[in-house]
Amino acid sequence: MLAVITGASRGIGESYARQLAARGYGLHVVARDADRLAAVAQGVRTAHSVPVEEIVLDLAHVDSAERLYAEVRSRQTAPVDILINNAGFGLYGEFTDAPTPRLQEMVYLHTLTVTKLMRLFLPEMRARRSGAIINVASIAGLLPLPYMALYAATKSFQVSLGLSIGDEVRADGVIVQTCCPGQTLTDFHATADRTPPAAHGSELTAAQVVSESLAALDRGSAMVITGYRNRLLMTIQSLIPRALVRWAATRALKPSGAR
Repeated sequence: MLAVITGASRGIGESYARQLAARGYGLHVVARDADRLAAVAQGVRTAHSVPVEEIVLDLAHVDSAERLYAEVRSRQTAPVDILINNAGFGLYGEFTDAPTPRLQEMVYLHTLTVTKLMRLFLPEMRARRSGAIINVASIAGLLPLPYMALYAATKSFQVSLGLSIGDEVRADGVIVQTCCPGQTLTDFHATADRTPPAAHGSELTAAQVVSESLAALDRGSAMVITGYRNRLLMTIQSLIPRALVRWAATRALKPSGAR
């Protein structure tokens, strides 16, 4: 069994690597941070005695999906059973203050790279009539988020794409899961240049997010919102007028000193 995991050098991606290795999967782990990726790969090998291949690649650039697919095919000793599209990052602040190159990288990574990797790996899964893809989106993809506007928009794209394609391929024995974590105890906020919000008890660890995702995959679930409090929050907000939801999100997320 073989899994390909992007964004595997930390956080949720690292937890997918460790938990899938514990299930006996060999791994191709992908990230742009070579040192951290090597440390994760060695830790997984030592703990679980499974083959782990490291692929150092920045997936936010043109042709990176094709390069990853070609690299996996060149090293591949077994069919890819699971593809996990986890690589991503956040941007916090006023949209007009964000550097345009960084906006472009986010759009490319969260939309085009995910789209192309699904398009590249799905045909062989359909031909074998088995396989799974997990797209790690976010509950941010289920509602607009001022001051994290592009992040929420790209995650909304992932939600729609994953659910739609999942319905297309389910009859062929392939599962496409959209995983929507809420606030998770990773370095996401540091990367997004935002002070983490005050802890309120709903935060999950990356390991908990992945455990719920893989349990849902075992059930064949197309969508999982991790954490019961996040599921409750999403249910409640769906009953409230959208304008009020946006107003509350604006109040919660507005940076100090913003216009």
